[in-house]
Amino acid sequence: MSLPPEAKEGDPLGRAPGEMLWADDTYGYAASLARVKAEASTRSWAALYQQRPVPDTGDYFQAAWLHPTDSLPDRTTLRVYGGSDYAVTSGRGDSTVHVVVGMDPQGRLWLLDLWRGQAVADAWIEAFCDLVRRWRPIGWAEETGQIRAGVGPFLERRMRERGAYVARHPFPTRGDKAVRAQSLRGRMALDGLHVPRAAPWRQAFEAELLSFPAGKHDDQVDALGLVGQLLDRMVRGTPAKRQEPARRDGYSRLFGRDYDEVGRSWKTV
Repeated sequence: MSLPPEAKEGDPLGRAPGEMLWADDTYGYAASLARVKAEASTRSWAALYQQRPVPDTGDYFQAAWLHPTDSLPDRTTLRVYGGSDYAVTSGRGDSTVHVVVGMDPQGRLWLLDLWRGQAVADAWIEAFCDLVRRWRPIGWAEETGQIRAGVGPFLERRMRERGAYVARHPFPTRGDKAVRAQSLRGRMALDGLHVPRAAPWRQAFEAELLSFPAGKHDDQVDALGLVGQLLDRMVRGTPAKRQEPARRDGYSRLFGRDYDEVGRSWKTV
């Protein structure tokens, strides 16, 4: 039996995802674990606490390609795109995942936001609209298939009702998962992927990437793989505009006033 301190989906004790094994405020166990999780590396947290060890350096994705960061670039300098891996049914092991990725003027990738859950269509559609309204992405990648045909009309109606407008780009399912993720993998190998250090989903995200393709879950990799295909159509972010100093006319520097004591104006000189 495996009882990780922090509950995940399908917890044997019936805990909600994110709930600690003991949440006794007097003892302080949950608060202590929260501090450990925030300070520990992904490998240490997964292996020593969650009982799910992952490779130290990764296999398909390398640990050196992941760059934890304490701050994100200015939103106005980024080209923001998103992608979704939809689960056909809720509570069957697969999760729906939405990811939001930004590209800065240097071509570096930033994972801005992530939502993951085993939920009914109503829940993940609202989460999708929330992310679109928050980040205002230029495009959104998704797979073609029964989810698009079945839920598509309801998704489009909610997008109109909530004002969550974004161009959705369907991609056909082709090859295996490793092939579909190759585009993003190549970019990460060159410039890495910057991930918010304090994000509550960072450890689970990094653990899935480092254990891919042998890991139990690959929903987040699938969503990133879709964004990787959309990245091929991306353009780089826009650098912040520089404030140019006001230029003065050459004659203005010689004559600080419109006229001097003898009545000469710089305009007539």
